[in-house]
Amino acid sequence: MIYSGADSLEAAIDRLIKKTRKLVVTLGADGALVVNADDSRAEIPAQAVKAVDTNGAGDMFAGAFLYGVTQGMSDEQAGKLANSAAAKVVSVFGARLSQADHQAVLSEAVT
Repeated sequence: MIYSGADSLEAAIDRLIKKTRKLVVTLGADGALVVNADDSRAEIPAQAVKAVDTNGAGDMFAGAFLYGVTQGMSDEQAGKLANSAAAKVVSVFGARLSQADHQAVLSEAVT
């Protein structure tokens, strides 16, 4: 909300969506929200994990979401992929996933 100058999530969304076609808001333990310029929304549930290292969570989420969108996934599918990848990365030490973990996240996303 800092970048919007708004004092609530909805006010921030209202301001920021005027500048873009798609807005993704991460909500930590509450999941994520994808908002489109036509006001369609996808609420993405969080995955319950024990966080041991939160470094890299945002980057992992962003990268996985963009990957999903560029692979033709819906907002909801890309959001679930992103939440899954971010949940996996916070459950291990370090800001990267092993190749096996990447494959597991992708496999879960397409099933």
